[in-house]
Amino acid sequence: MISYFEFKKLFKVCKEEVEIEIYLKNKKHYYMIIKYADDVTFQRCGASSIQSGEIIFSSLDKLYNSNTIDDIVLKEEWENIKDMIFDSTFSVIEDKEEIFSFYGI
Repeated sequence: MISYFEFKKLFKVCKEEVEIEIYLKNKKHYYMIIKYADDVTFQRCGASSIQSGEIIFSSLDKLYNSNTIDDIVLKEEWENIKDMIFDSTFSVIEDKEEIFSFYGI
């Protein structure tokens, strides 16, 4: 997996409006973090009937420490992350080295 420290470094160098899908071992839905120029959002994804809509946070650290949708606090759930997919392309499980190389980390 990827540590929060590594994720934060990667997040910082990613282009604006990167979408990161998050799959948790203990949740049936998947979630998404979206990086924008001035803020970060978090949402539950899936069929329109279960989507939550974006909740805006001023920073990644604010999101990491906040109680969000479905009572998720990323700081407490980090070990339950089974995968993160960057822009529907790169898995931090399968493609970690490629992601780090691509972004120069």
